[in-house]
Amino acid sequence: MRWFLPLVLLLAACEPEPPLPPDTQIERVARVMQVQSTVTSRLLEFVGQVEASQIVDLKFEVAGTLQVIKAREGETVRAGTLVAALDKREFELAVREAEVQRQLAKQDLDRKTALLEKRVISQAVVDDAMALHELRSVHLDQARKNLTETEIRAPFDAYVVNRFLDNHGVVQTGNAVARIADLKELLVSVNVPEALLATIPQTEVASITARFPFIKGEAFPLTYRENRGEADPVAQTYLVTFSMNTPAHWNILPGMTANVMVMLGDDLNAATSVLVPAGAVVSTPEGEFAVWAVDRESGAVQRLVVTVEADASGSFRVTKGLKGGEWIVAAGAHLVQPGMRIRPLADS
Repeated sequence: MRWFLPLVLLLAACEPEPPLPPDTQIERVARVMQVQSTVTSRLLEFVGQVEASQIVDLKFEVAGTLQVIKAREGETVRAGTLVAALDKREFELAVREAEVQRQLAKQDLDRKTALLEKRVISQAVVDDAMALHELRSVHLDQARKNLTETEIRAPFDAYVVNRFLDNHGVVQTGNAVARIADLKELLVSVNVPEALLATIPQTEVASITARFPFIKGEAFPLTYRENRGEADPVAQTYLVTFSMNTPAHWNILPGMTANVMVMLGDDLNAATSVLVPAGAVVSTPEGEFAVWAVDRESGAVQRLVVTVEADASGSFRVTKGLKGGEWIVAAGAHLVQPGMRIRPLADS
């Protein structure tokens, strides 16, 4: 048992001494820093394609010979502008013929109505004449409608994308003459991987902008419009569409390529973090991480439990436990003990 007492004395000597009370603690010099919070943000970039908000194929509802085609590819036409017209002569003759047919039916109805009053003919004969008059009126209305269908006018301020026919060609019913696009609002479509669409809520999207290779140093704000509800069966991506106001000074056209930049995390719900030196982080007896906060007036220290992540710079990023603005021991934090008073190195 002789060896037991020296061993006990040796173990007792190895135990750390309890810290001195604050009023008797020696003031120590240490490097301190004020931490600043930053917003954790990510930039996602996609390749998108510009589309028109509305594309319409202009078609004749009647057949005929194309007489006028004023649509030129690449030009902009105002709403109500004549785009194309058929030869109207046959349609005007059809209207005139229908008018004569209705007039004859009206005269026949009047004559038979007078005979009915004299009880010379039966009511059935008058009813037949009245039905014929109504039929002729319908034919006249149809002939007039066909005459109005010989002209196609722009339904809105439109950009002429394609022209399919030339003058003097025969047009069949339903043949497209020209394709026009509404460029008052542009659409930009991108394919987004299913993992991003499922995990990124709209509240985390700070900004969405479009950039064009031929426009240097300028970004155009985008607004989310819709996304396709079914993924591409091969690429497993979803088509997401954004809207963009048409720039006043740039000729952005359908089919052009745009770089869509999506910035995440720059809003109130984004995760904030604080970057601290590696020497500021210590471990607690409970196996947690902590930093030492310093009261600038008294120099007293307080251990704050934090959650940290390794940063590529070699420092630590505190994601929980610091709000920003606190003063902490920046170096040699493992030498700090509870109850110590710290004098900043700059004040020494």
